[in-house]
Amino acid sequence: MIDYFIKKNKQNNYKYYFVLIYLFWLVSLLLYFFFSDFVKAGALENGFKLGNDSDFYLDGAIDIINGNISILKYKSKVGYILFLVPFLYFDLPLYNVVLSQILITSISAFCLYKISEKYFCKLSGIICIALFLLYFPLQLRNFYILTEMLFIDISIILTFFIVFFKKKYLPIIIILILFLISIRPNGILFLFSVLASILFFLITNKKYIYLFFYLIFCLSILYPIINILNENFQQLNLIRSLNKGIIWGYSFETKQICKASCLANELINNNYPNSLLGYIKFVLVNFTEYFKIFLYKIFWMIVRARPFYSDLHNLYILFFGVVMYSSLIYGFIKKPKNLFSINFINFYVLFSIITVGLTFADWSGRFSLYCLPFVMIFSSYGILIFLRKIFLK
Repeated sequence: MIDYFIKKNKQNNYKYYFVLIYLFWLVSLLLYFFFSDFVKAGALENGFKLGNDSDFYLDGAIDIINGNISILKYKSKVGYILFLVPFLYFDLPLYNVVLSQILITSISAFCLYKISEKYFCKLSGIICIALFLLYFPLQLRNFYILTEMLFIDISIILTFFIVFFKKKYLPIIIILILFLISIRPNGILFLFSVLASILFFLITNKKYIYLFFYLIFCLSILYPIINILNENFQQLNLIRSLNKGIIWGYSFETKQICKASCLANELINNNYPNSLLGYIKFVLVNFTEYFKIFLYKIFWMIVRARPFYSDLHNLYILFFGVVMYSSLIYGFIKKPKNLFSINFINFYVLFSIITVGLTFADWSGRFSLYCLPFVMIFSSYGILIFLRKIFLK
């Protein structure tokens, strides 16, 4: 009987922490809503904020409503455009988009909690959800009419279905992967992560017969994957964009924003086509310089601080980074071994880092946000062990 009441009391405490974190999160969003004018470059207009690409998504949604479907050719952007269509069709104020994104974030936060609980324990899940909901550079993206927060939330929900996989979830997983590919070009990394995880599973478990047929399957889908990559190369004009600097649009030499080339020495471009093959030739010609830039970009992706941010902003990011990355090491070591879902997360984080190194580290550090929630899963357990050692001495 005593054990029952102890267990019941612990469950009530978890619910209390859970509700408290959500309330604190909502209060922080309300504070930002009412005092956004005091945030550098963060002022809201009618409850939302537009970014450089917002007009493209809004105009695309209007085109679809008017029967012009030419925008559908942008296969790596059409997902968010379709997400906006109902709001514009019914002439709803754009702050409703913000409210919808906040609602989806609340769902994805619960998914993060369940994932961390499965890998470690309930308290780890509580810490993980706190890291996610109270990391303000991430949560402020809910107010933008941009793809970032929807992409991050759907990626977490996808991972939830993979972690708690059942055969009936397979159609949902396929739909979510296709949706992520349609929201942002790097959505294809989730497909690569699934394929790599299956390959790793077959090799480590010595399923050589299945491995043979799996490799045939991978070869059969290679052509459409290359076509998708080539379309993304053309739409992004990646080869030209690579001269935009280690951090997108910022010159370390002049210490200011630049609109042309931001590198001290421009990379050689012999009019290579914006395709996978053209990109490979471009990299090989500029290999030495490109490799140095590759390492710089990964460094700035992980650090997330920016030379032109305020000192207070950078101090907050760096402090959070020290706490998260140091605890990540312990959590990563203690993670469950040989789980398909763990390998999926590992491959996605790895592929995300490599992709930023190969392409560009953007000016606001938002590309690192895509894999931060997955880093938080492991960091949560490291923080929990640290807190236990302090308070349970």
